[in-house]
Amino acid sequence: MTPRETSRREFLKIAGAAAGIAAGAPLLRSASAEPVPAAPPSPAQAAEKRPLGKTGFTVSTVSFGAMTTRDPEVIRFAVERGVDYVDTADCYMGGENERIVGRALQGLRDKVVLATKVHIAAVDQMVRSCENSLRSLKVDVIDILQLHGISSEGEVTDGRAREALQKLIDQGKVRVPGVTTHSGQESVLRAVQKHGFYKTVLVAYNFRSDTGVTAAVKGALGLSEGLSNTIRAVGESGVGIIGMKTQAGGYASPPGGMSPHQAALAWVLANPGVATTIPSMTSYAQVEDNLGARGKRFSLADRVALRRYALEIGDRHCGLCGACGGICPRGVEVPAVLRSLTYLEGYREEGLARSAYRSLPPGRNAGACGECDRCLVACRLALPVRRLAREAHARLSG
Repeated sequence: MTPRETSRREFLKIAGAAAGIAAGAPLLRSASAEPVPAAPPSPAQAAEKRPLGKTGFTVSTVSFGAMTTRDPEVIRFAVERGVDYVDTADCYMGGENERIVGRALQGLRDKVVLATKVHIAAVDQMVRSCENSLRSLKVDVIDILQLHGISSEGEVTDGRAREALQKLIDQGKVRVPGVTTHSGQESVLRAVQKHGFYKTVLVAYNFRSDTGVTAAVKGALGLSEGLSNTIRAVGESGVGIIGMKTQAGGYASPPGGMSPHQAALAWVLANPGVATTIPSMTSYAQVEDNLGARGKRFSLADRVALRRYALEIGDRHCGLCGACGGICPRGVEVPAVLRSLTYLEGYREEGLARSAYRSLPPGRNAGACGECDRCLVACRLALPVRRLAREAHARLSG
């Protein structure tokens, strides 16, 4: 037996024992006498699906974000438990992540909606990028090909991107065009709704998305509908909305009490505009924990868990609203800097954090922050931006 198989069987053994104890019932046993979970997900949890806008796909509310997943068996484990949407990208792990997903989905391809990403570039370059993804994923067609990191209406209407994606659709290599966004999210959502070519939006969205003094003031002045309201409206118009960064960085849970991660997913899924979510998962335990949010309704207990979690991460986690973008007079791309720090501290992915930070154009990282006596960037969550930016530079630039 391989180490992976041992790990998987050990997990199932522990999960089965826990389920049997919780139910007060003996473990069920297979023909090979291997313990298996005695308490499968409830029908509501296992069957909760939503239409992905007008794409023609219907997907489970909790899907799989593979960005940090290195073991293909974890992805297969999730698919066996009803996960039917898997998200990756050509740039994750320098391209290795697509190959991991490709290995995971061998023999399972027809059970999942497969999404990957491409950056805006010349038409031929985008087509080649897609063809490379097809080879890495070992598939003939990509279900959803998304423009990576869109932040403006101008990018949504970019002629090169539309031409490349339409060409790929006509060639039968892509089924549905979509976009992803980390900043300017309300504008991107409305632009996709307005122009109609793209059918899905992958958006950073969690229980901290609409909080903070700045968000409240903007709402009161009519300067912003709020991300939650925009997602609801755009989703109801037929655009498929996929939630990412749903666990507010995935930081370790505060000691004692309930894990906040199911509560965080339940909060996101309480918005009917959201079709599915793609929390990153790297272990069997994380898969089981996240899938427990299928069919779960956000409750008072969940609210308490999230309040404790918010206090735990209050001065560290960027809310990913992008409102601080373009403000720094020295040109620092503050949202990208803080997101890199979240990858390091929340995701505990040093390689991903360094890669994201070092991809910033020259002069756009936080190197200039050490020269400022006072930071002019105001955060809606009142984060200490200068301190966090300096920390990001010190830990990720070397």
